[in-house]
Amino acid sequence: MTIRAVIFDLDGTITQPYFDFGAIREEIGIGEDEGPVLEAMEQMTAEQRQRAERILHHHEEQALTASSLNPGARETLAELRRRALPVGILTRNRKCNAEAIASKHGLHFDAIVGREDGPVKPDAYGVLHLCQQFGVSPSETILVGDYVHDLQCARAAGATAVLIANHRRADEFAGQADFRIKTLDEIFRIIDDKAQTGEAVA
Repeated sequence: MTIRAVIFDLDGTITQPYFDFGAIREEIGIGEDEGPVLEAMEQMTAEQRQRAERILHHHEEQALTASSLNPGARETLAELRRRALPVGILTRNRKCNAEAIASKHGLHFDAIVGREDGPVKPDAYGVLHLCQQFGVSPSETILVGDYVHDLQCARAAGATAVLIANHRRADEFAGQADFRIKTLDEIFRIIDDKAQTGEAVA
């Protein structure tokens, strides 16, 4: 089936990895057995959550200031635009930070779904919302990300899950990916081959 839209994760996918989630968890006071940061924050009291959000926002602002693009990101986005394929960003970050990344680096995203818009990855919400915006079905969409939440989200929505294996933990998640790439421009091999039919991970 023809690919008609591409959705990207932000940190670690479009931009080079920055967040030290271990340090963030320690500063907030979230134990390793308490689940991901955002989910753990949902169990906090209002006062605890406000403090945690201030810490998280501080780290996100630092990430924005220090952000640099992954190799090939600018060229990949430009080629998708040339092909008239809509590009969505799906992030557990705030939407305003994704918009600021686009502004800082001169990028164009057709739509952004941040954590304030609805249930976060690995929930299917973001993919389904972007597909509806673009007028495409999830089966005509690929989601590219560097973490297990991205792959689980794609699978839950019925989209093709593409793992960018540019970090040491990639092998942990590879079993949940439909395809594995090392650089962003490799998505054109998937798009051109229309290869989202359950083939073995490349």
